Amino acid sequence: MSYVVLLFFFGLLTYMFLTDTQGRFLALVIGTVLFPTTALLIKNPSVSPQHIFLYAFFIIEFFKDRQNFNKSIFNNLLLFPIGLSIVSYIFTSIYNSGIASKDMYYGIRDVIDGFGYIYAAFICGRKENVYEFAKKLIPFTVVICAFGIIEILLGDNYPYRIVNAAFPYYEGGQNLLSSMNLTESWRFRTCFTTKHPTAFGTLLMSLFLFYVPYIKNEVSEQKKITLLLALLAVNLFLCGSRTAMLCVAFGVSLYIYFKLKPLLKIIIAGLVIFISSAVLTILLQNFQTNTEHGGSSLDFRTSQLLFSIATISNSPIFGNGNKYTSHVIFGDDVRASDSSGNDLGGLESIIFSLLIDRGFLGLISYYLLLLWMFVLLFRYREQLKGIRGGYALMASGTLFLTLSGTIGNSSSFLFMFVGIQLGYISHYKQIAFENNIKISDAEANENKINNDDDISNAKVIDVES
Repeated sequence: MSYVVLLFFFGLLTYMFLTDTQGRFLALVIGTVLFPTTALLIKNPSVSPQHIFLYAFFIIEFFKDRQNFNKSIFNNLLLFPIGLSIVSYIFTSIYNSGIASKDMYYGIRDVIDGFGYIYAAFICGRKENVYEFAKKLIPFTVVICAFGIIEILLGDNYPYRIVNAAFPYYEGGQNLLSSMNLTESWRFRTCFTTKHPTAFGTLLMSLFLFYVPYIKNEVSEQKKITLLLALLAVNLFLCGSRTAMLCVAFGVSLYIYFKLKPLLKIIIAGLVIFISSAVLTILLQNFQTNTEHGGSSLDFRTSQLLFSIATISNSPIFGNGNKYTSHVIFGDDVRASDSSGNDLGGLESIIFSLLIDRGFLGLISYYLLLLWMFVLLFRYREQLKGIRGGYALMASGTLFLTLSGTIGNSSSFLFMFVGIQLGYISHYKQIAFENNIKISDAEANENKINNDDDISNAKVIDVES
């Protein structure tokens, strides 16, 4: 089976060279999902199949459409917040190790491997219709859902074991030679080909909220989207990620809320505030110190936060260095523990790793980027039909990262589905500026032209027939 996996890997790479931008981005999404960060082609420096697909996308786009590539990189709507994040990486490196250091190398890799998915999606969004991409992604999404269900039925995760075994190096915690069943006594757990059920939860949450707004699009596609959302909902339950289920509920509620009339919004907001105070009290009583069913209690997260703050006591602004958390705190045979020697788990929230690695400057710059993306998507939600639910996805994604972190490069899933919508905004902002029209008119005019072209092509085909 290893030969089949490698054949598919190189076949997908070849397809990226032969297809258009939308096809390349689709291949990038498929490659990022199917080939987890635990599978490595080279161990030092660490190079996974995910990296190869991302780098290949940029190289091909650079040579095939230099103009769009340059505009996407240098005239990007996110230039300021991403620029500030890059500055925080540089200052962290210089403060802790100097310019010519591994710290600087780790910072550069983090920028490319983290923000690269936003830029790749942005490049695609500037050229392609988001809804058309969503329709082409449906078959692969069904495959993901099918394998998630099969994993529970068989009690084994064959795709994960087969894919990881095909590559020279494996950096995961599972035994690839024996059956892999993550289900616990009190909940189902699946991860498909991702590193962890939480990473799979991020993917499923991103897909669910990406597709929700399209349920009211074409009548012919409504049944497909409804069935797809049902499959994703089943898999969200099976993956066992409580954070994913919470974030989906939050995102859907947010999307529905902003569709309501002003009076209803006020009434619902009042009810939510009243009810949430009672619910919060119950949650605090049940989860403050509850570890009966595993996972992280509030006391546990508080201990993690205190540990993070203590770790940066000597360098609160710039942190301890890029990758300090993964290479030092979670180095080989090392676990994070508090002053009493109690295990602190994986420091799940992204807040903890950002504080430890890059200090408060890194934390602020990262959350500024997330807020910036949310504001853009929220601002244009009514003006551009193609991105109506992007703000709900971004808000839920931010909540997810805050609660459960980025295990297995899970932020890449969020950034790809958000980034393509930001590229869509950029495209129509440019058209609106060049033609001195409203951005909504720019979208409507282009869609009308595309529809007219489709009708003309259909007539030509009929005549030829």
